[in-house]
Amino acid sequence: MIVTYESHKSFEIKESRINIIATSSPIVYRDLIEGLQDNNELVRSMTDDYETIPLNKALDWLGDPLISESLFQKYMTKVTSYVVEDLSADGRNRIITLYRDLLNAVQDELFMEDLPLEMSFDTDLKKLIKFGGLHFDKSLTKDPYGIIETVLRIHDRLNLKSIVAFSNVAHYLDRQQFNEISKLCLELNRAIIFVEFCSQKDLSVYGDAKLNYIDEDLVDWY
Repeated sequence: MIVTYESHKSFEIKESRINIIATSSPIVYRDLIEGLQDNNELVRSMTDDYETIPLNKALDWLGDPLISESLFQKYMTKVTSYVVEDLSADGRNRIITLYRDLLNAVQDELFMEDLPLEMSFDTDLKKLIKFGGLHFDKSLTKDPYGIIETVLRIHDRLNLKSIVAFSNVAHYLDRQQFNEISKLCLELNRAIIFVEFCSQKDLSVYGDAKLNYIDEDLVDWY
């Protein structure tokens, strides 16, 4: 995929790698953050064959991993469907049997009331799992590395085509964690984009990531 920023060289986004789009210019950084959220006309995305793709389809923009609220909630409908579809036949039957036993127990108690009350048995496992409050481990909300790793694995399991994009990641991760994310991108054959505000001398922390840099004088270094 290619990301363009008006009046600058295009950012070539490499598969199976971390892709850094960094700058030391406040103007450029603001343009990029707004543009990648599709809030200005300066940033665009296209295929490697230069066919335009809507940004909201090309990118899964998540922003700062610690500041973005309810980050995982956007995936829950698809995750619930995936969980249900991935259940074994034995697991599916066991859940339905236990659910029927639960409703029967409730129905037995209702017979004690002086009201004509009945329970409805529904075998829709998506509704049942949602009723159970399926959610990601809440400790993840305080673990930037865990957030990034989990989002990449979500994209892999759900076969999502968009590319994950975060900002300000360098504030939270050390060199070893960047290396681990790099290995995960290679393992899953997934690209990821980190948008950073930093100086050129700080770029070494990103290891073998694909680097794209615009300095404070608006000069491209990629």
